[in-house]
Amino acid sequence: AWAVDAADAISADSEATRRDLIGLVGAPPAKVTTIHLAANPLFAAKRPPAEVATTLAAFGLERDFLLAVGTLEPRKNLPTLLRAYDRLRREVGLRAPLVLVGGKGWLYDDVFRTIDALGLTGCVRHLESVNNAQLACLYRAAGALALPSHYEGFGLPALEALHAGCPVVASNRGSLPEVVGAAGLLLEPDDVDAWAEALWRVLTDDALADRLRHAGPAQAGQFTWARTAAATLSLYHGA
Repeated sequence: AWAVDAADAISADSEATRRDLIGLVGAPPAKVTTIHLAANPLFAAKRPPAEVATTLAAFGLERDFLLAVGTLEPRKNLPTLLRAYDRLRREVGLRAPLVLVGGKGWLYDDVFRTIDALGLTGCVRHLESVNNAQLACLYRAAGALALPSHYEGFGLPALEALHAGCPVVASNRGSLPEVVGAAGLLLEPDDVDAWAEALWRVLTDDALADRLRHAGPAQAGQFTWARTAAATLSLYHGA
């Protein structure tokens, strides 16, 4: 709270974060400006088919897997995704793997306990050492990116996936609705049935998947580093 009091101006990377600063920390609304982040331009750049194929081969994957990106920690709400994935395997025979990309954060053990309890050890892949170029290829090969987070201050993986034309299914909490807009499917984070249904729709409804793939880059194009820099410079000049 001392930093809020001492600051002449505060930059929040999303409107959700701005609301939290005002509502939870008591920051004066006039002091807090929302300045959205942007993604590495690498994720918007086209990847040669051969590069995508090489990346998939390196990780032993085929196209149309389910993808989740981010540090493994409680707020990412991965157990809900795992339960929805398990339901799809049991009830509709989904065979595509679920690929978790990200390092192990705090209290990550619950993710692996859930995988073991559901008997998903052989079909959930955890990849830690993935560089940005490889991740860009994974976005372009995935059937969908799933982000069931309880909270995201901004949600860069969603923006990266939109740039790459990867269909996004995300939580309707935190900043994700701001980032995803109408270019993805937004769900209550803990509704396992809704997650299973939405992911199955994206994987099997070609018209829906195509609509999301085409809508993603346009939505992501609203977030640029030029806008971020200009807004930040303006904030400094006005502080």
